[in-house]
Amino acid sequence: MLEQTDRLALAVPDRRVAAEAFRQLYDAEVVDDATDALFNARRLTLGWGGSQLEILEPDGDGPVREFLSQNRRGIFAGGVAAPDPAAVAAGLERQGVRVQQESADRFAVTPDDGDGVGMIISKTAEREMVGLDTRLWQITYAVPDLEAAIARYVALLRMEGMYTYRYTSDLYGYDGAITWFDSRRDGLLDSLEYLDPNDPEKAVARFLRRTGQGIYMASIETGPGALPELRERVRSTGPGWDGDDDTLGFIHPLRQHGLLLGIVDSAAWHARRQLPGG
Repeated sequence: MLEQTDRLALAVPDRRVAAEAFRQLYDAEVVDDATDALFNARRLTLGWGGSQLEILEPDGDGPVREFLSQNRRGIFAGGVAAPDPAAVAAGLERQGVRVQQESADRFAVTPDDGDGVGMIISKTAEREMVGLDTRLWQITYAVPDLEAAIARYVALLRMEGMYTYRYTSDLYGYDGAITWFDSRRDGLLDSLEYLDPNDPEKAVARFLRRTGQGIYMASIETGPGALPELRERVRSTGPGWDGDDDTLGFIHPLRQHGLLLGIVDSAAWHARRQLPGG
């Protein structure tokens, strides 16, 4: 069973330039710089709060170079963690998804093999916090059919016993849903979100027309004082921050090498999220 959303992988032309942007904003630290044979890329891994950010630079022809050639710079793959990642991978394969194995505890699906959605499956791990108090809690897919997407991902990732909450955003122009991995009030926020645009002029619809189904954005949670600090770091160095309160903000993808990121205050978001029973 899935327990965490624990990493993102970004496709970029230059991994060191991208890493410096995240170091400046989050005090993220390099924990590894190695060859990723499955993706044919150099993979620079940053400690990013309690999660990890993998920055992929093409090392020749392969899925990362192909992703960039399609003008899809940004989130190449989202990572989920489970106690038994091999079982998650096997379940995907039984349903016709091509999964590649890198090690005993790491498996990957390229965007081409995942209907536009790349995925990394790894073993659940607890890590020391690095930099500002942040933790990846949500990976968001843009999809052309909400109910079909929910049914597909729930089946693929064996999330049948998890709670899916449906909602509509008139402001951003989509019908959405969230599948919470843990629906206890004091449980983790970790989840997958699906957005089906209902307004052709809004950003999710434009993304879907430009790239097709894929990972639209991700979200992190922060501890006390961290969100205002991030807001100040972004605003003091240029444009790209959207939001004026201490509960929720967004950083534009142009500031983060293609990554659109939502930032929430952890305590406030735990209190307001919709769970079974209201």
